[in-house]
Amino acid sequence: MAATNSKDLVLSYERADGKTHNMTIPDYRNDITDAEIKTGAEAILAQAIFLPDGVGLVKLAGAVKVETTKTEVPVADAQA
Repeated sequence: MAATNSKDLVLSYERADGKTHNMTIPDYRNDITDAEIKTGAEAILAQAIFLPDGVGLVKLAGAVKVETTKTEVPVADAQA
């Protein structure tokens, strides 16, 4: 079975109510720089267009690149 790989960029923001909101951006560019990530994440914050649960984002709390490899495991037919 072939493995499948995925890459997500997870941006974490602090909301005005003190809770955290995570935004996942799938399939980020291989050559994206930390500076580009920070600039893009801050632009999202500055535009104030995202209001999760009606609450504004007030601060960029972090960013994480997540790479996942999934390999299907064959299982025996459950029918006997």
